[in-house]
Amino acid sequence: MDRMKTFFKYILALILLFVFSNLIINALLKNSYTKIKDYSIDVTGLYVDVTEAKASNWNGNIKGIVKNNTDENVENKYLKISMMSKRERMIGEKYIKIEKLEPGQLRNFEVDFDYDNVKTFKIELTDTMPEGISFIELVKENAKDIGKDIIK
Repeated sequence: MDRMKTFFKYILALILLFVFSNLIINALLKNSYTKIKDYSIDVTGLYVDVTEAKASNWNGNIKGIVKNNTDENVENKYLKISMMSKRERMIGEKYIKIEKLEPGQLRNFEVDFDYDNVKTFKIELTDTMPEGISFIELVKENAKDIGKDIIK
């Protein structure tokens, strides 16, 4: 009987340790995100508003709404979100497809990104999305600024 009590004590201690460590990890992750306050929206015809934008040193998230303020349907358009560093060098792009948005219709959007040190972003409306953005070309273009945002 003593062995069973000891066994249950160990199991209970492991469960408590697991719960405690998950709470601490979640609290630390939430505190590692900072709000992105500096951004621009260059969209005509549609109302675009960012409700939440946050980034950490390794990833981030942008949430918002888009509303059709025109008298026509908006179809097959893309919201292009360009993520930039503190020195406003392009880090990466994400696209949100607007399949069909009727006049007055409102839709939420959310974008997750895995880019390092995003400090600002720009939202634009475009008709097309590129087939694929080459990571190698992006690195070649921005190679001279790599590390400058981290140092200062």
